[in-house]
Amino acid sequence: MTKTNQLFKPGQYLFHEGDPSEAIYLIREGTVSIRKMKGAAFTEIYRAHSNEVIGELSFFDRSPRSASAVALTEVDVVEISFKSLEDAYGKIPDFMKSFIITLSTRLRNANDLIKRLQKDFSTQENKTLANLQPEGEESDEAENTPKKSDTSDQEDSK
Repeated sequence: MTKTNQLFKPGQYLFHEGDPSEAIYLIREGTVSIRKMKGAAFTEIYRAHSNEVIGELSFFDRSPRSASAVALTEVDVVEISFKSLEDAYGKIPDFMKSFIITLSTRLRNANDLIKRLQKDFSTQENKTLANLQPEGEESDEAENTPKKSDTSDQEDSK
């Protein structure tokens, strides 16, 4: 089985959302943030710690990475290539493979649904905030901007 030990410093990415997948990672030491992009920012969906495996969904469905993984602390991982896992996976009965593939597909679909719901919620939240502003009132920025009548009153008093 091909496996490689790797060290990551805080802030280093193990992989990015959308990257092709070629390995899973066993975290020996450290903490990894699993993040999904939300516009220009991200949402942390999980924190993985020592003795946890990350990147496993992609092994079963061969889809691109559904999230990014970034080291929060110094992280020591064992990277296990998909190629080396194929031998072990090949020995699993077909009904178990179907079970595993179904679970991974459902998890990935749940991830996609969460992302869509977050987007819908954010859009709805912005609309609600806009509707809460009383009619005829301007935003804070508009209140601090001198109006034409304000400047003419100042000129009259000179």
